[in-house]
Amino acid sequence: MNLALKTSVLLIAYLISMPAYSDGEFPDGIPDRLIGDIGVAVYTSNLHIGTEGAQSLPLPYAFFDYQRFFMRIDEFGIKTFKMGYGYFEVIGKVSLDSYKIKSPYNNNSINNSDPIPLGFGTLQETPVGSIFLNAYHDFGKSKGALYELLYFAEIETVKKITLYPQVGIERQSSQYTNYYYGLNQGQASSLGYSAYAAPATNNLLAGVLIEVPIVENWYLNVYAKRKWMGAGINNSPVMTKSFQDNIFAAVAYRFK
Repeated sequence: MNLALKTSVLLIAYLISMPAYSDGEFPDGIPDRLIGDIGVAVYTSNLHIGTEGAQSLPLPYAFFDYQRFFMRIDEFGIKTFKMGYGYFEVIGKVSLDSYKIKSPYNNNSINNSDPIPLGFGTLQETPVGSIFLNAYHDFGKSKGALYELLYFAEIETVKKITLYPQVGIERQSSQYTNYYYGLNQGQASSLGYSAYAAPATNNLLAGVLIEVPIVENWYLNVYAKRKWMGAGINNSPVMTKSFQDNIFAAVAYRFK
């Protein structure tokens, strides 16, 4: 996670140092200004690993574009060339989850290092919804691969409250899954579990983002997601439930 954050800071510094462009001069129809939401949020996740419970973190919240740079909550990157309804993107992902495994049998625990996923992807903002397609390599200790296919719809309700339902699928390679959910013989003995080698796994997910106008350009965003883990993860002795939950609530100012 530290490398991803450092990379994000360097990218922002690089873009700020670039010369200004007018809207007409900047290529590919990208506005030369900041557009989107910046604020603060409380993030909560429960991975149901061992006896570790829910984790909550107060952190900055960002979902914006600035020239070719973008930040989408836990994803950041650079837009390159135009592709369909979006751009081909160089992307990174910031992990907000803790992969700490606490034993129910003794006081021992294992802290698996946070993933550092970097790779390529695209956001296609089509007339029928937004499609995210991303492929990452974990430059953390797993050295595995992570793939995402996500779809967001947009439904405006009363008083300009907008719902963004989400469905998707995530694939974790065997290296990725085994590092975070597997146990070698030494780890198993330390925690009191059986050893387990986790295979590649597909995980299904669904969620919804609710956007509520507060006053003028201020908004309240509430997001909840449930991920149903595939058999390769559910068969791991460290898992206590077959799903994982993520929730956040954010107050943000919208730049237009």
